[in-house]
Amino acid sequence: MDDHADDGAVTYAAKPKLVGPGSRFRLQDGVLDWTVGPRSGRLALTDVVAVRLSYHPGQLAAPNYEMRLKGRNGESLRVGSLSRTSVTNVEDNRVAFAGFVRAVHAGVAGNRETDFAAGLPRWRWVLMAALGFITALGLLAVLVSALMQSEWPVATLMAILCPVLGWPLVETLWRNVPGAYSPGALPTRLMPA
Repeated sequence: MDDHADDGAVTYAAKPKLVGPGSRFRLQDGVLDWTVGPRSGRLALTDVVAVRLSYHPGQLAAPNYEMRLKGRNGESLRVGSLSRTSVTNVEDNRVAFAGFVRAVHAGVAGNRETDFAAGLPRWRWVLMAALGFITALGLLAVLVSALMQSEWPVATLMAILCPVLGWPLVETLWRNVPGAYSPGALPTRLMPA
């Protein structure tokens, strides 16, 4: 939900988990009022010390783009592009999310102390890439073994499953390459189209 109120405020709401609190954000005059379930607060954009954009692969066929904000006083806010509506359905809020992310970045752009990070933390990305590589080698070994032993059903199954299961990991690693960015040039790989 994205709403530009008559008073110039930008609002956004999402419910990232079916069982759990929803989140509401209202940005006006450089202040972000937020509510996450029973918790609520205010965060001046001048007090934002870190912003991280990331991507998470499809949950029920819809990817989740995410923005995390850290405040000077320890506030940590997570804003995602999906709302879970039932066990099998999600509401994709990409357009509203992208507008909200741009509004937040426009308000934070002048902060010299703010760290703008793209993708996953480096340690997590390296671990994910290493585990993915080891898994790929194992699957490739099974495929080669099946081909060498003329196990055609197993080889066919592996040849079909490897790309189907590997693509989400490859896309996640590509989109979440760690790095820094400028608030005036948001990384397109981490923003909904």
